[in-house]
Amino acid sequence: MKIHTRIKDIYSLEDVIKRREKDHEFKILLDKARLRVAIARQIKIAREKAGLTQSELADAIGISQPMIGRLEGLKDKRLPSIELLVKIASITRRKLVVNQAGFHLELACM
Repeated sequence: MKIHTRIKDIYSLEDVIKRREKDHEFKILLDKARLRVAIARQIKIAREKAGLTQSELADAIGISQPMIGRLEGLKDKRLPSIELLVKIASITRRKLVVNQAGFHLELACM
């Protein structure tokens, strides 16, 4: 019986997040993390659809390949600048669309 009680008391990650979203500071951090994930996906998708490697994109922008890797891999906790995103959209000739709660960004430099 004790095992059933313990399992019943275990919450899913989704449940924990829903409960914590009521905390304003936690919600801000969660929204920022979700935004970083959405931007990282758009950068990677644009680069791959343009047929570019991380090194080729980095060279075209004038930054290092590890920086592109950090942007795509979420290792950098900072959000990229709009200027950098515009350069990526321009070089890849792809539209970058980021749609998150309360935030919509659409860049197209074709």
